[in-house]
Parts: sequence; structure tokens; C-alpha cells
Amino acid sequence: MAFNAANALKAAVAVSTAAMCAGMALPAYAFPAESAPVKPGPARSGWVPIPPKDRGHHQRGLIRTGTDPEAKTRRPHARAAAGEHVLKVDVLDRDGKSPSTDRANRLYIWPLNGDEPLHMDVVNGHAEGPVPDGAYIVDSKIHDVSPGGRTSTVLLYNPKVTVKGDTTLTLDGRTARPIRVTADRADAATLFTAAAVSQRIGGRFRSITLLLGDDNYVTPAAPGGELELDVLAQLTKGGAAEGSPYIYNISSSFQGIPADPTARVRTSSLAEIRTRYAGAGGRACSARQSSPFWKTDVQLLTYGKVALSGERTEYYTPGVEWYDTQAVTDASCDFTAYDFYQRQERFDTGKYTRSWGQGPFGPAQGTFTPDTEGQNLIQVPLQNSTDADTLAGTYSFVQGDTKLTNASGSVVALSGIPGYLDGWEPAKPGKYTLTVNAKRSAPWSDLSSQQHITWNVKVTDQKATLPLGVVRYKVPGLDAGNRAVASSLQTVSLTPDGLTTGTTPKLWTSTDDGATWKPAPVIKDGTGWKAAFRNPAKGYVSLRTQVNGIVDQTLIRAYGVR
Repeated sequence: MAFNAANALKAAVAVSTAAMCAGMALPAYAFPAESAPVKPGPARSGWVPIPPKDRGHHQRGLIRTGTDPEAKTRRPHARAAAGEHVLKVDVLDRDGKSPSTDRANRLYIWPLNGDEPLHMDVVNGHAEGPVPDGAYIVDSKIHDVSPGGRTSTVLLYNPKVTVKGDTTLTLDGRTARPIRVTADRADAATLFTAAAVSQRIGGRFRSITLLLGDDNYVTPAAPGGELELDVLAQLTKGGAAEGSPYIYNISSSFQGIPADPTARVRTSSLAEIRTRYAGAGGRACSARQSSPFWKTDVQLLTYGKVALSGERTEYYTPGVEWYDTQAVTDASCDFTAYDFYQRQERFDTGKYTRSWGQGPFGPAQGTFTPDTEGQNLIQVPLQNSTDADTLAGTYSFVQGDTKLTNASGSVVALSGIPGYLDGWEPAKPGKYTLTVNAKRSAPWSDLSSQQHITWNVKVTDQKATLPLGVVRYKVPGLDAGNRAVASSLQTVSLTPDGLTTGTTPKLWTSTDDGATWKPAPVIKDGTGWKAAFRNPAKGYVSLRTQVNGIVDQTLIRAYGVR
């Protein structure tokens, strides 16, 4: 993600400096036309010029991230070898009967010393095969679907089975108990509950299996630091998937698997966040995902739609690191293309206010590493909101480029992805101009229609990562549509992101999409700066900020007025 417009930018900087001194309006500079094709640099093995993000549909329902542990198991030998004995396992369901093969068809065996795990076929409730002598976790699942389509999963789990000779074992589902999360709110009901069982194997704490049914049951196992049951649940009014005025995001961890795996939640002990969801000018659909960070090597994320230009109360388990994301797409809710935002937070018990989708939508600090596995790597997140970050190169309905030019004006690296470049021969030590251009026309937003950013960078060590600092904006008083009051006196906060200089930036505003510019006075304000100016009677406000000798950034349609 980088662009080029060195000559136009130099002219604009010279004019802007003169305009500031004279107190005159700053004329616009033209955004560069789309770059002509340039012969690409040498390709890295397996390299493709797209950013590292799944560009498919925004995932729905309960989502697992991380490696599926059960996918890496192998079958045992057909016959017992030296040092092996036969393990025979009978599986019983919650009624004490042998389940049919279509309900339970796999048994997993996990060596506690960390060796390669095994699996056996379960046929009508029975599995057997040779395993090396040693100590194992043994587990199996029974799956059922009700006539109404509701799924249930019963996990039969034995945390330690020692095999020294031929061994017979029964996994008895009659001891299984439901995994539940309840709240002390009369109308709160579970939207879903999921769980992960983790145990220390070979000196490493790792996930063993997941329970992802609508209803989940598990057999108890002795508590202790070697075994943990992590539970994730969402509760809403009446268990509604959409439209609830509140949502509970609950993470609960048990040492061992208790006889009653129920988490009973008191609302007063949670973090209560009044959350506003802002829109960006077009008809849109939005979805949210939340995930707690557990000490195991797997994550579970929730999914749910949320109305824009509205508010709801969100409860979180305190003392837990939460990873939250939002996706915004058009009114079809297809999520083939979308804006993506993310943030990570930990709350204490108490009351808070937060927002999602609050503009302006502009750049955050990026990075430039000239030699990453023999290629340049440039990453600049462009579509960040005031309240959350995005990922570099992951924008829908955006065209532009990323360009690196040397001191003589020659192109040394070029990408057709705004804010993302991965390739070309590593930039040699010297001075460079890095430019990012982006034009955007997302149907769900009329904001952040263009961005143009230029950095002056100096490469001394090709392996060193250079920060690409920017100024981030915060515009107080924007409504739920990211509009300010027309003709009102407006303040804007400017916060350095990756900038180490103490130089006060210069700021210009435009009310005609960058055709003309007016300077705005900037004063120091804590660790950042603040500017004030008057909003127009209608339309949009664009912002341009320059930190002398470091970065020059322009954001067209930073926010609207009403």
C-alpha cells in the first residue's frame, strides 16, 4: 500500500507554505491519475499481489480460529507392534445406550507426552486398536439433531488413561451435564453457548476439542491446573439473534470439568458498555464479532448483526482480553465486500461508553521494511475509524496505488493496492518518497472518498522496519450519521500516531472536495494538537495535514454536515 505523486506534492507543499504565510486559501493539487503499468520486480516464491486477508464472505455464526487439533490425528497400526497393547473403548450415550455410528463415529487418543495423536473409528458404540504403552487423553463425541433442527453435542472425556497392557474402557454419557450460562436478568436468554477443552500435553497447554452444538454436554473430570474448560456465551433479550437492546458477552473458565458446568452471571459484576453504532451516509448492514483470549491455542468468535445509527448496552466479562470486530456492507447483508474494523480491550467491572464506526475514516501508522525475505513490505491501514483500526490493503470499492520513488524520481517499487506493497527488489540505503493514493466509492458510505499520503523516508538498514507516522483525527459532536452541525464552530483533535517529532502540524480544510483549501490554526493540546474552524452550511469537510519533512496527508470528505 503505497502511492506516488512526488512532483504534484512538491508543488502543493510549496503553495501551501506560501498560503499559510499569506493567510490565503490553499489551491487544490490534482490527485494523480492511475499509474501506468510498470514492469514488476522479481516475484517471491509463491507470492501473489494481494494483501494477507480472506476476501470471502464475512463469516456468520460461531467461528473457530486456529488449528483444528482433531484434523492432525492418525490411525493406529493395524496390528499391535512391540511395546503396544490393544485399547478397547465402549461409548454410551446419555441414556446409557450404545449410539449408532452416524451419531458417534470417532474416538481420539492424545498421548500426554506430546507424541502424535491417534484416532479410531467408532462402530455402533465400540472402538478398538493398538496403541503404544503410555498415558493418554481419550475422548469421543455424540452428535444429535432434533426434529426442529437444533443440534446437541455430548463430549465424553477421560483426561488420563494409562495403557500398560490390553485395556478396556467405558466412556459413559450418563454422567454428562449441560454447559450453561445464566444471568440474573429475567428476560435474558442464551443465544448460543460454545466451549473448548484444553489440557497440558508434552509440557504445552493446548486445545483438545471444541463443543459447538446448540446444546452442549460434557462428562466431569477432576479439577487441576492441567485441564481447563473455557466457555463462551452470548445472551440477549429472549435469546433473539437481532434487535435486542442488550447483549451479554460472557467468558468463563473452569479448572477441570466440574460436575455442574454452569456459569451463573451477576449483571452488577460485569462491565456495562453503552455502545453507539454510527453510519457513514449510505444504506448499510453491519455485523459484530467478539472473542475472548484464552490461554489455549484456539479462539471462538461470536457473530451477530447490529443496527447502525443506534445504541445498545453490551455486557462483558471483566478481567478478560476481548478481541472485537465490526464489518459494514451494503443493505443486502451479503458481506462479499465490506469495511472491517477491529480493537482489543480489557474491562474492569463498571460502566463505560464506546462507539463503532465513528469518523473520520483515515490512515493509521504504517510500516516499511525494505528487505523482508528479499522483498519490500509496505503496510499502511487506510480506512481506520476514530474508535477502531483496520487492516492494511483490505478495502472494498477502492482503487489506487502504492509507489516508492528514489531521490532521482525513478520508481523502485509499485503496487496496485492502496496501502499495501509486497515485492520488488529491496530498496537500497538512501532517501525515498513513498506515496499512497486511494479513491473510494463504497455504496454504504459517502465519506473518505479520496486519500493521498506522502512520506519522506530514509533507508539506512534494509532489514530495519521504518514507522510511517500519520496524524489521526477526532471530530467531537458528530451524530450517528457522522454529520456535524452546519455553520457551527468545529474543533478537531489531531493525535500523532507513530510520529516522534514535536513539530506542530499544519492543517487546511476544504468544503469543495479539495478544489480549494483554507488554513486552520493549530495549537498544542496534551500529547497532540487541536484546531478550530467553522463548518459550512452544507456538504462535506475535507482535511489536509502536513508535518514538515515527514508526512503530508489529505482526506477528502472526512465528515459531512447537516
